[in-house]
Amino acid sequence: MKMRVLNSLLFCVPCFCCAFSPHFGDFDFDFLKVDTSKSTENICEIYADAFVDSSQKNYFLENCFHEGGEVGFLSILDSTVALYISAINTEKPSFFMTRNQQACVGASLADLETTGIPGTHQFSEVLIFELLRFQELGVIKNNRDSFELQLNETVTKMIEKNDYCVDLEFSDGVIGPGCCSLVESPSAISRISKVSQGVRAEKVSAGKFRLSGVPLGMEVSVFDLNGKLLLRKNFDGGFLEIPNVPAIARVHGNWLWMK
Repeated sequence: MKMRVLNSLLFCVPCFCCAFSPHFGDFDFDFLKVDTSKSTENICEIYADAFVDSSQKNYFLENCFHEGGEVGFLSILDSTVALYISAINTEKPSFFMTRNQQACVGASLADLETTGIPGTHQFSEVLIFELLRFQELGVIKNNRDSFELQLNETVTKMIEKNDYCVDLEFSDGVIGPGCCSLVESPSAISRISKVSQGVRAEKVSAGKFRLSGVPLGMEVSVFDLNGKLLLRKNFDGGFLEIPNVPAIARVHGNWLWMK
């Protein structure tokens, strides 16, 4: 019963509800490394035990299914987003996202507007948030720091190629252009090109930078452009010396170009 309810109301996989709600999929990531042995475990229960508040646990489990190589659930970051993962028991799972409380309506597929309950986060934010959770659970084997960097870079490029919506939603060329998500307070993922207000990096000399707006003791991580960790330290107020530039520094979820 649960599987039937989820498929008909939340996911509608593979294509039926795609014509009627903002969506994105199917897609995969070449750099993803999956521990296929974890796919035999009850991912819904494990996820709920690790991340879901006890008061919300029953609701989460009622809206989560795991059968064979398929997993589907409502995101705890934004419950208007349903995330569906297929072939999670293989080295190359694919992902599908949709808004379970929004619909694309209009006189024709070429003229659609979005109605329904606005979400709180963009698809990109939900995707990154949930995949990092799966990494914490050990389902995804990638190193945390390099995985987060690759994920941010890849999703940012995917968004930049989209000239239809501000985030990941797109036209698949089969069922029409679809529609874009309703989001209460549109926000962006921590993209490499984005620096949060107050956090700055000033180049003093080759490979030497002065950081401002960073609290003392905050962890600073620096990566090369391939995602390899170059150094990690707690900020002491002094200069940040980087062995190889250009590089990318992460400070409290913010990404700074160092070149």
